Amino acid sequence: MRSLVGILLSFVLVGCGTDFRSPRYGLDGEQALVLHNPGLTGPYRVQSYLPSGSNSGYKSVIIYYPEAPLDETLPATTLSGGFTNTKEHLSWMGQHLASHGFIVAVFTPTHPYSLDARTWSKGHKASLETLLVESDKDSTPIAGRVDPERIGLMGFSYGGAGTILAANDLDERVRSAVTFCAFNPQTPMNPIPMLFITGTKDTVASPNRILSAFQNFTTNEPKAYAKFNQLGHGDITNGGRFHETIARYMTAWSQVFLAGIPAYDTYIDGEEAQQQIGDTSVFAKTTDYIYAE
Repeated sequence: MRSLVGILLSFVLVGCGTDFRSPRYGLDGEQALVLHNPGLTGPYRVQSYLPSGSNSGYKSVIIYYPEAPLDETLPATTLSGGFTNTKEHLSWMGQHLASHGFIVAVFTPTHPYSLDARTWSKGHKASLETLLVESDKDSTPIAGRVDPERIGLMGFSYGGAGTILAANDLDERVRSAVTFCAFNPQTPMNPIPMLFITGTKDTVASPNRILSAFQNFTTNEPKAYAKFNQLGHGDITNGGRFHETIARYMTAWSQVFLAGIPAYDTYIDGEEAQQQIGDTSVFAKTTDYIYAE
């Protein structure tokens, strides 16, 4: 069974598949849901800052956050690149997620040239700690904004392998995880919703190895494997191709399983997803996308 926060609100399709929108207010007078295309920049302006102090779990971290109403707590996620990467290599992803209402801590690991995924696992756990500490302070830009019940993990390459390791250690403290071209990932043990992204042109992180981790992952929560056509290992970081396609799936996944907005399911297991699966420019064949509940 899918465990979600919130109630599925009715919505109608408008404008060439770009946005799903419902009326601003429902019959009961409550504010109604508005869906934004998860592949495009979201509705919020994005700000960022460097937390003061240091943490032995990472070399540096930057927090991206949306200019959302101050009375709202928000879902949050950690995010990292892989081997040799710094936090700047995934700035596009942090900014994109923040524009859709997420607080994102993007970190550089203590040793970016390490060959041990535990280095990135340590960074994810430290970044999660920083998110909570910064939210608990009165003087930070995200004071009181992080919802501790809606925390996720995301990582690329070694950072993706570290995402799985950190999720295994953190158990119920994390709600969802997304890995991008994870390098030699272990089989996940924490039964949370997890999305595995890879590409047909990735010669560094084997898609078959990622598929094996996906298939061996035992969970009662949804999981998905997405192998994008022509996507290579270097296409995840700044300057890479397919950012809109990657963003569509990672953002929709996070909206459903982290933010608790089940209507975004249309992009991962609904009408919009089916159109993508049938498009050979996105997936070489339909079996390149597997969604399992």
